[in-house]
Amino acid sequence: MPLLTASAALLPVNATLAWVLAVLLAAAVAVAALAKLTPDQGTSRAREIVTAGLRAAVQLVLVSVAIGWVAHSPTGLPVFLALMFAVAARTAGRRITSDSTWWWTAVPIAAGVVPAVSLLLSTGLVPLTGITMIPVTGILIGGAMTATVLAGRQSLAVLRLRHGEVEAALALGMIDRDARVEIARSAASEALVPALDQTRTVGLVTLPGAFVGMLLGGADPVTAGAVQLFVLVALTAVQAVAVATTLELIAHARITDLPRQGKAPDPRPSRIPWLTPRRRTGPEQPGRTQAP
Repeated sequence: MPLLTASAALLPVNATLAWVLAVLLAAAVAVAALAKLTPDQGTSRAREIVTAGLRAAVQLVLVSVAIGWVAHSPTGLPVFLALMFAVAARTAGRRITSDSTWWWTAVPIAAGVVPAVSLLLSTGLVPLTGITMIPVTGILIGGAMTATVLAGRQSLAVLRLRHGEVEAALALGMIDRDARVEIARSAASEALVPALDQTRTVGLVTLPGAFVGMLLGGADPVTAGAVQLFVLVALTAVQAVAVATTLELIAHARITDLPRQGKAPDPRPSRIPWLTPRRRTGPEQPGRTQAP
């Protein structure tokens, strides 16, 4: 079956598709608003859903147009891959922290993706062409970004919640890095659960995109299955490296999450300065003198 015919049979691109997408997006927004699915008073998940849906539509249109040029341009390919990586690092950084350490999230993403892509290119499994490099690298960057966000958010959250245990470990003589890793390791490992579940249930619960795409492209089911297995295993390796690297960066206080300006600091003293920052000293009050 020709590719165009198969694609049209799967999901025709017409007015009905646009209407169904609008209904689904509106339903997601309504549920989030009615259930008040907000992490804090200053964030609205309903608004984020609208923004995400509209951004996805615009970005996919632009990417669809750009890929036709990038896939056959020797200079466009590295630029496009670099853009994908930069956006992933910025997105992960904003999701994990609000301070200036967000750029460190580029390290775990690169630590997982660069070795994997290098291995695929060096063995000849993936040719150095835009039409193959863009989807393969995009899948791996996206997986590393997701794992980095989950590991970072959960590690910082558990360190804030259990900072007393970190203090106790430090009092017993553990170094800072070991004390933080001991507390945050189990929380960070939860970031691997989505990838593990997807790998365990592939073919039984879902048919992932790589498998379906290969079938629509005319490949036989065995080849499509092999490609999907390769994607899942590569993703698992990339995400494991990203999670481990994120945990180390947080343990060494490279990625932190200082409270936003104006938020009252924790009155309890702490030996973890990046979780409980020092109070800012204001100007001296009239009539008061500092002790020598």
